[in-house]
Formats: sequence, structure tokens, C-alpha cells
Amino acid sequence: MRERPTHVPALGAPCPWWPAEASALGEPLQDVQTLDCAIVGAGYTGLACARRLAELRPSWRIGVLEALQVGQGASGRSSGYVMDMPHWGPSPDLELHRDMITLSRHGVRLLRAAVGRHRIDCGWHEGGRFHVSVNQRGARALTRFRASLEALGEPFAPLPCEALAEALGTTHYTQGLYLRGGALVQPARLVRGLAAALPPSVQLFERTPITRIEPGPARRLHAEHGEVETRRLVLATNGFSRAWGLARGRVLPVVTFASTTAPLPEPPGRLPQWGVVPEERMGSTVRLTAERQLLLRRGVRFGSLRELGPHVLARVATSHRRSLALRFPALGDVPFTHTWGGVLGVVRSGGPVFGEIGSGTFACGGHNGLGMALGTALGDVLAHLVADEPHPLLAQARRLPPPAWVPPEPLLSVGATATSHVMDLLAGTER
Repeated sequence: MRERPTHVPALGAPCPWWPAEASALGEPLQDVQTLDCAIVGAGYTGLACARRLAELRPSWRIGVLEALQVGQGASGRSSGYVMDMPHWGPSPDLELHRDMITLSRHGVRLLRAAVGRHRIDCGWHEGGRFHVSVNQRGARALTRFRASLEALGEPFAPLPCEALAEALGTTHYTQGLYLRGGALVQPARLVRGLAAALPPSVQLFERTPITRIEPGPARRLHAEHGEVETRRLVLATNGFSRAWGLARGRVLPVVTFASTTAPLPEPPGRLPQWGVVPEERMGSTVRLTAERQLLLRRGVRFGSLRELGPHVLARVATSHRRSLALRFPALGDVPFTHTWGGVLGVVRSGGPVFGEIGSGTFACGGHNGLGMALGTALGDVLAHLVADEPHPLLAQARRLPPPAWVPPEPLLSVGATATSHVMDLLAGTER
């Protein structure tokens, strides 16, 4: 782990999820604070960890430090899928896959309970999702996913092109599987609602990027206008874990892009709201929101939002326009209201950073797009580890494989960029 990060989170292009009336949920750190536990990162993992720690250790002073405002970063910029299981080439290790599903569904239950208990207005919708294919490459990926579901005993409903067209209003998809798990949400409202409902013993510091961490029994965290001294530190930094050198930089920051259309006069198909997940890795994720807006997510770029300029988003919007026209030819001219990017933490092995990485220092990150559910679950489990208390899912969390080796720079950047370009070309009509 580094004492100084290579960079701190930055605001990207405006995201439609960010509420126009959003107010600050916490003040910036202004002085010197002594805490029993400091948590860096107010995304789903950090907030779940703080919430559970406050229950386990009500006498502790707990602080959550967020570089931006809660919901402005990756946790509020996703496409809003609370996924209850991994996909895209699942591991042949069925026990590992079961562990991931068990943990993810624990996260779904925690989020569902919090939404109900605190009446969080995030459009929580449990309508299931469609895993689909378009061409032969996508069909092979969907077949692999179906085989995995059958081996795991997970229920699903196969759907031909005609059934998909009736439900979604497009004949673009050749086949699909319908799964009932997970949920669709407005992610910024969800994460802000979770932050607003933190227990009184948890203090939230927004707009407080940490610029240095002094090691030692009493770690000292430095920000622009204040410092924190703590004997317990949790780094819940996900896509920014590489900036801190966690797991030797094996959590890779990957920017994914999305666009939303203006509201449609009516849904294109029978269903008023739905989510589509491509089994081809470089295919387009598509969602019809409760506001009758089509959301398309496609395109990846290795790096951070700081490295992206307006020209990148312009190219992305053009690509998304082609994807929209392929799926809904009659809607190809509907204007986009927003095109934006968000950072994922990606690991090659499928297993995140999790656990104690040094005496009194804990970390969690690298959820491969499952951050809402899996990140919530692992944050909950990590709190028990910090408090030295048992948790029924600790064994499953510890069984997840550590992130695999990645080549050093500049080979990593060159290789990651080249691989994404080749995979994008191979995707063909799945794009």
C-alpha cells in the first residue's frame, strides 16, 4: 500500500441520476479528529461497513471520508443493476460460483431491508432481468451461462426471439433467458439514502479526498484542511484501489460509458420497465427506466475519468446512437439527454481484495460490476472482521480467490487497451 495515492476521484460528465436538488450530507473535514475506525470511501461497501460497525460497536467513533459528495462517484453513476450473481464467463469452480451468489444475495437482502426501513425513494424494482444474445458469438456465451445455471440448480426461463420482441419491443435479440433475482434502482438516490440513514455514531465527511496516509499503530490520514488519527482503517475504494497500490495494483480501474434518451411517449414493448444484460462481454446493456427512458451502456476504457475529454464522450455517444438504432430503428433519432462514464474496479481472477492487509488496516474492492450487491455484502462481513466478531458468511468471503497477477506498466495499459479494442470488434452486432 502507498502512503500517497497516484490520483484522487474526479467529477466526470454530468450523470442523469444526480438529483438537481441534492444537498450536502456531510461537511468537509476541517480539523483533527481521533476515531476508533476511519473508512475511506462512501460507496456501497464503505457505507455497509460503517452501518454494521455502528451496531457491533456502538461506543466507537466511526468516520466515513468521501472525496466527492456521496453519489457523485462510481456508486451513483452505474446503470442501476443490483445483480444477485456474476455472469460473463462464470468460473468452472461451482463452489466459488455458489459463494459469489450467496454473498451477492446477502447484499440484495441488506439493501432491500434498508430501502424499506428508511423509505429510500430509489425506484426499487424487482422485475427480474433478461440475459440475451444477438449473433453466434453471443449465443455461445449465452449457452455457457445457461449450462452454469443448470449446474448450479438456478431457475431460469428460456425465451425465443418472438417472446423477447413482445416484452421489450425489439426483434434485435435472437434468444434470451429470464431470471428473477436482483433489482433495478436509481443508484444515486439509493446510495444517498443509505448515507443519510447512517447511525448517529457515524460521522460522514464529504468533499474530503485523502492525500496521504502515515503508517504506524496510530495511522494519520491527511486531507486538505484536516487530519484523522485512527487505529483501525478501512479502504473501501473499489476502482481507486490501484491508486493506493492495493494488492500490488491488481484492481484495475476501467471506465464504462452510458447514455440515456429523452423520455419516450410510451414503452416500446409490453413491459413498462425492464433490464437487458448481454452475455457477450462487449455487448450493450439496455434498460427501460420507470421514466420511460432508454439507457444504453457499452464501451470500456482502461484508466480514470481524469484522462477522458469531451472528444471521448462524443465518440461514445455516436457509438451508442448506432446501438440504439440497431435495437429500435423507429427510435434512432430520439435525442440523448446525457452521456457519461463511471469507474469500475476489475480483477482478472473474479475475486476481490478482501480482508486485513496489515495490522489494523482492512480493504475491500474489485467487484467486477457487482459492487451494489457484492460490495454491500462484503462491507457488512468486513465490519465483523474489523470488530473481531463472527459472521456466518466470513468463510465464503475468505474463500474468494485473490486478484490475479497483472503485467507492469506500460505493458498493462497497452495490453488492456488493445484487448478491449479487439473484443469490441469481435462483438459485431452485439454492440
